[in-house]
Amino acid sequence: CGTELLFHVDGGFTAEDAVGFAALYGGMLQADPSYFTDFWTKPGYLGFDPPASLKQARLQFATTLKAPLSAEQVEARGLSAKRLPGQPRDQGRGSVDLAWQALVSDGSARPAAFELTDTPPEVGFIGGDLFVLSGEAKGKRIALVALNGGVASLGVVDLATVAKLRPGDQVRVDNSNFLAAQTYHRHQVPDASYKVYDQFRKADGTPAYPQRRMLLAPLFAAGAAGKVPTGRFNGRIIVVGSMLDREAVPWQSDWYRHRFETNYGKDAPDKYRLWFTENALHGYTEDKTAPTRVVTYLPMLQQALRDVAAWVEKGTPPPDNTSYQMTDGQVVLAPTAAARRGIQPVVTIKANGAARAEVAAGQPVRFTGTVTAPPGTGLVVKAEWDFGGKGDFPVSSPVSGKAAWATVTASHAFDKPGTYFVALRGLSQRKDAAGTPFAQVRNIARARVVVK
Repeated sequence: CGTELLFHVDGGFTAEDAVGFAALYGGMLQADPSYFTDFWTKPGYLGFDPPASLKQARLQFATTLKAPLSAEQVEARGLSAKRLPGQPRDQGRGSVDLAWQALVSDGSARPAAFELTDTPPEVGFIGGDLFVLSGEAKGKRIALVALNGGVASLGVVDLATVAKLRPGDQVRVDNSNFLAAQTYHRHQVPDASYKVYDQFRKADGTPAYPQRRMLLAPLFAAGAAGKVPTGRFNGRIIVVGSMLDREAVPWQSDWYRHRFETNYGKDAPDKYRLWFTENALHGYTEDKTAPTRVVTYLPMLQQALRDVAAWVEKGTPPPDNTSYQMTDGQVVLAPTAAARRGIQPVVTIKANGAARAEVAAGQPVRFTGTVTAPPGTGLVVKAEWDFGGKGDFPVSSPVSGKAAWATVTASHAFDKPGTYFVALRGLSQRKDAAGTPFAQVRNIARARVVVK
């Protein structure tokens, strides 16, 4: 997933981002509880003189509990139950993306949410706490991962505390701590090897914001991996990073690469590779949520496993690192397959010869696309079109499966006015994997069509 965990994104989360963050949020509250008071009360913290957006996002709402809700009852209302282990239909059991959740649940059944007596105001709530003000659990804090009207969905919780909750208990829905957590990274500036943190340093290199007494990231990293990653190891390694990863962001892979190079110098190329998957997220199944914009990195991982085995067992070097530039903390990939290298194909698409086309309703649009595999990494085996935005890619263009590049065309007319995004997905595969569903490395590109 990347390297040492740091709080790095200067801005807010989305609801999708916040689920895995819940495991870290609880650790932050335990390790540095005074921060969450300092944030709102001391100069140098964003909450001391909050901007209008932060004021509007803050929620402190007193109410009472009406009734517990099971996962099935929550979903019957058309809401996501935010299931954790111990609840029915726990999908993905044993996967790397859900393994962390085993640490925060004992497998017992529990409510997925509570219905509140009153409905809190809408503030874009994506995480926070339920503070219990009366009853047997008085004084306890219970994590929330969603608030939909009068339904508060539970996150990583202490099951014994939840068991003590009763209808009529007075509570406060409060996201103050969760909002404070989102700029914690400003107060956790690490050593100079983390270049992306220069944005939080003054011209003389000292931190621009008050710093906490210790860095939490090394503690969390050691807890998750056994020790803080150093880039020193025996053997060979291929790191697969995702360009759209929201949890292990791309610059972290670059940081890890520099640890290899610092440790091994001129011998580093014989020790490691770094391949980026363009248009992939953190989880290998997340492409299903946005199939016309995102691809899975799983085929690249499959090929990386084959290649690292051949490297170790036969001495066969894998393809080169992905070529990129670091610009203000962003990984910027080389534009062409020949220059980018790695093993992922580069896909391009144009509508009527441009990235954007304007047409009348019913007027056919001509689409042209290319799928190009980096030199020596395989052959183009599929080129698929999606015109309707459903992600089913119902139209395929013929490709020979015998070349490392393909130029494909298609035509489509849109009957109704609107803005459409047409996607082209291309797949490449090594010869030794041909005929199997594995290691079909993919990428995607889109063109905009505005129908008047």
